[in-house]
Amino acid sequence: MRIGLGRILPAVAALCLTLAGCSGGARESPGPAGSPPASGGGAGFPVTIGSAVGSATVPARPKRVVTIGWGSQDVALALGVVPVGMQDMSDNTADGSGVLPWDKQKLRGATPELLKYTTGEVPYERIAALRPDVVLAVDSGLTAEQYKQLNRIAPTVGYPGKPWLTSWQDQLRLVGKALGRVPQAAALERSTDRLIAGAKAEHPEFAGRTVAFGSGTTAGSYNLYLASDSRVQLLRRLGFSVSPSLPATASSFAAQVSLEKLDTIDSDVLVSWYAGKPVRRKLESSALFRRMPAVRRHGYVPLTDPAMVYATSAVSVLSLPWMLDRYLPLLSAAARGEAS
Repeated sequence: MRIGLGRILPAVAALCLTLAGCSGGARESPGPAGSPPASGGGAGFPVTIGSAVGSATVPARPKRVVTIGWGSQDVALALGVVPVGMQDMSDNTADGSGVLPWDKQKLRGATPELLKYTTGEVPYERIAALRPDVVLAVDSGLTAEQYKQLNRIAPTVGYPGKPWLTSWQDQLRLVGKALGRVPQAAALERSTDRLIAGAKAEHPEFAGRTVAFGSGTTAGSYNLYLASDSRVQLLRRLGFSVSPSLPATASSFAAQVSLEKLDTIDSDVLVSWYAGKPVRRKLESSALFRRMPAVRRHGYVPLTDPAMVYATSAVSVLSLPWMLDRYLPLLSAAARGEAS
């Protein structure tokens, strides 16, 4: 499961949230600006969608939508569909509401039931009680057996490749197909690409600067994300060059680095998230950490806000605009060697 490293923070927390009652059905709002309106009836259905864990056929345009894992709820909301049940994100929200800040404005007063889902535990009974027409789990850790059980409840759309590694583009395409909103999803993908390209154009100081992305989950070690990871790839698309000090090959999306070797992470800019402020303080107080080139050059960007950690680790069509508003000023200061 891709909870390790990039998503340890939401996995280790054990907070509880009183669950809100579900709404009567998926509510629809107008699609993205400039996109065609959603067509009525069952145009384009039935549709069969394959995944790494199985395929499902959605017989008609879904009215009651349930989302679990990451990304699915963001895309559904961006496409104007409010789920009747969606992933409880309490561990990624500072207010403990269970609803991500970029999702709140899209709910329009609805109160979807919040579902506690992890790779090891699927709330089958609660999902079944919501009588979904479709379950969206496009960025999740469903096993083949879990997928089979969910598919008995309702057609379930799984992830296309490896667990927890679905790109924001694939999230859009899969959810758009399942909800009968392919044109709207394509329009959103184009506008999101333009947003990233515009951010790059507005920050020429990123060009020629090398970057690395790490995380501190315990005070005794440090994790470094590889060049293929989505966190690093977003920074590359914004104009940074990936630091050549990143491991060239590995079987995962990140590698653990001993504290004694931190100074081998040679980059102009270092972005790092932490599993809480105590871990951050402990690592930053280490002379080994302070010797890292990016730290010495004032190119260091630490992240501890739960929503910001999530947004930079799990990019979606809705989290990206919210995150860039906060991320770009931090990256700009670091690229100029002026990070505090």
